[in-house]
Amino acid sequence: MNPQERTFRKRSKLLRFGLLVGMSSLVLRLFYVQAVEAKSLVVDAQKWIKTEKDIVGTRGAIYDRNGQKLAFTGVAYDLNVDLDAFRPSKGKSKVDVPEEYAKFLAPLLGATETELLGYMKNDDTSVHGVGLGPKGRKVDASVFEKIEAAHKDQKFLGITTSRVDIRRYPSGSTAAHVLGFYGISGDSDKEAGLAGVEAVYDKQLLGVPGHMEYFTDVDGYPLPNFEPQITKQPTDGKDVVLTIDGTIQHFVEDELDKIVQKYWPKHATIIVADPNNGEILALGNRPTFKPAEYASADQEALWNNWALRSFEPGSTFKTFVMTGALAENKLNLAETFQSGAITVDGMTVRDWNEKGFGTISYREAVYNSSNVGFVKIGQKLGKDSLFNYLYQFGFNKPTGIDLPGEENASLFDPKKMSDIDLASTSFGQGVSVTPIQQVAGMIAVSNGGKVYQPHVVKEFRDQKTGQTVEEVKPKVLREVANPEVFNTVRQVLEETVLYDANKIDYIRGYHVAGKTGTAQVPKPGGGYEDDKYRLSFTGFAPANNPKVLIYVSVDQPTRNAPLQFGSTVAAPSGKVVLEQTLRYLQVPIDPNDNTVKDKNSKPDDTAAKPVEPKTFVKVPDLIGATKDQANDLIKQSGLQIQAVGDGPKVTGQWPDIAYGQVPEGTEVKVYFGPEGIKDGKVKMPDLRGLSMREAMETMSLLQLQMEPNGSGYVTKQGTAPGTMVPFGTSVKLDFSPQS
Repeated sequence: MNPQERTFRKRSKLLRFGLLVGMSSLVLRLFYVQAVEAKSLVVDAQKWIKTEKDIVGTRGAIYDRNGQKLAFTGVAYDLNVDLDAFRPSKGKSKVDVPEEYAKFLAPLLGATETELLGYMKNDDTSVHGVGLGPKGRKVDASVFEKIEAAHKDQKFLGITTSRVDIRRYPSGSTAAHVLGFYGISGDSDKEAGLAGVEAVYDKQLLGVPGHMEYFTDVDGYPLPNFEPQITKQPTDGKDVVLTIDGTIQHFVEDELDKIVQKYWPKHATIIVADPNNGEILALGNRPTFKPAEYASADQEALWNNWALRSFEPGSTFKTFVMTGALAENKLNLAETFQSGAITVDGMTVRDWNEKGFGTISYREAVYNSSNVGFVKIGQKLGKDSLFNYLYQFGFNKPTGIDLPGEENASLFDPKKMSDIDLASTSFGQGVSVTPIQQVAGMIAVSNGGKVYQPHVVKEFRDQKTGQTVEEVKPKVLREVANPEVFNTVRQVLEETVLYDANKIDYIRGYHVAGKTGTAQVPKPGGGYEDDKYRLSFTGFAPANNPKVLIYVSVDQPTRNAPLQFGSTVAAPSGKVVLEQTLRYLQVPIDPNDNTVKDKNSKPDDTAAKPVEPKTFVKVPDLIGATKDQANDLIKQSGLQIQAVGDGPKVTGQWPDIAYGQVPEGTEVKVYFGPEGIKDGKVKMPDLRGLSMREAMETMSLLQLQMEPNGSGYVTKQGTAPGTMVPFGTSVKLDFSPQS
């Protein structure tokens, strides 16, 4: 063997020995890791758990038709505490004390120190982070700012914050049953729209979720010093614009409060609609709730959308029976009959006053709401024809309004019903329909036969650009009878309003057409309660060219109503809201309406003057203009200017260019904001003396929200003039009538 071979063999042995030692060490290490260190490694691994979750973009806001923000997503923060801040470790010079944290946080969170210490005192070293319970979730930015200030001073560094979204409803309980609410449902950990528009249009408001990855400890708390990684950006949801008019909604809410205060009813509802397209301009119920506080709301208030509940309508239903009989040429309004009582199937049906009105015409049967007269009308029409028209008006199915929870009507089967069933149906008892079905039916009566589908959403807009991306078009569900029939029906309903000796629902100059209803409440086991009633009024104006339709229902008033009739309880509220709405919308009045003289008028008094037709002009773009430039542009456009703020240039205006055209002479509110503003704040103006609409427009201009109380003119504001407040701040305003 030569020296070269010996050297090769020697090196080969050394290599094999080295490999054997290495492999043995690896085997021994693996055995040690699996058998000896297994438990501690599992614990360490659990400290670093990679978590994946969907993230949502900014949920769309909900606006009224005039741009008032009714719901939006604001910023809030969840608080966690890093327990390692209280534990000694190598290299740490100071250990924090949980008692000091509790003392700092208690007044910020409205919690007790003992309550917070219950979360922070944890001897389990495997737990590294804890939350602070419900009071530590979704806290306001003011709390976050105080924590950040403490961090700058190197204090309470163990408090960590996570930015989260919070749904805000700046107008309190206004339009609560339209808006609905947003939160966590049942066992799910995801938030979603749970009622109202928030639920029906949850997908549009939500947008498209993104995706995020981050590290947490074994309890699911995010580990400090590790930034989340967003792997897919979310798409923001769309803004929703309602058909609701905030001012008309306030008229409704204010009147409902008065109804509750005066009568203490079990339920009450008021609906205001545009009879020419089915848009719901206002909808309110009592009892009600605040969407932002839905979790603590009374369940009856929470789910009490009385506008969608089914119950016996009473005499408001007679309008549809009359329409069918006229359309089939089965009714001569001049024909007379003997009122008082009629026997059907061995049962006696009486007029509401027990004695009747003598021999009267069928036209007078409408005026007097004669049950006997309508039993006879129903008999003339017959079962099949009557129900054919009720179906055409839509009483056999829900309207399909874009709100959840609409109940079905309950009607007799024409093939199985008895003669007494026909009789009771003819005057609105024995059947159940919803207020929104009656609204849809009266829409057809008022506009000449088109049954529009009621709806509360007008359009969808892009959050960033504000551009309309989808419009909700009016939908005609059916057409009933013919315009000539409805001309007669509207005329009779207007005469019915005028026939009332007290003129409870008459509004001078506006030709109101309407019908009241008084329905007994059924007993659970059959029959009717002797002293419980559901009182209603439905009407529209002007009768010959309707612009506004209203429905009012007051369910079982318990005080201040010794005479429980729709004409004495529901109609007065209907008149108040209807008149406010007509004047607010500047619907022209009839100067020749001297049907009923004002009891306080002088001999030479005439009816109020109508609104003169106006020329419309385009709204100029004033953003960035100086005061002189803005004044010149406004003057050239034939408009007027109201300046707010003391900055050098225009930073906001209302109406803006997106508003399009306005009547010549319209006042444009212009905000002169400070230059270079970076903190997202605006100076609070002095609103005292402004009307509700003026205050609303000014607040909208400044991107502020208002919480109105009362009606009329601003007498007090919750935030003092001159105060710098963040955009989106909600300010309480007290209103009272101007003397």
